[in-house]
Amino acid sequence: METISITEAKARIAELADRVSRQHDRFTITHNGRADVMLISVAEYESMRETLELLSDAEALADLRQSREDFASGDTFPMDEVLGELKRRS
Repeated sequence: METISITEAKARIAELADRVSRQHDRFTITHNGRADVMLISVAEYESMRETLELLSDAEALADLRQSREDFASGDTFPMDEVLGELKRRS
């Protein structure tokens, strides 16, 4: 992540936007020496929002924890069985 001044960001906005969208670079933009703004891609922003929503859902979080415990203990299903069940349901 690169930190740049708002003056520099204004002068380079097209380049910064291209880097953010294509390379998923992030920029912290300062104003009067204080970090005020972040420039991130829409995809990254949406991903962070989805993550926050998931983490704020107690039931979903409990399911995730249980899944991790199941995986760690070897309580899993073979891939062909999972794929067959998905095919059957669709």
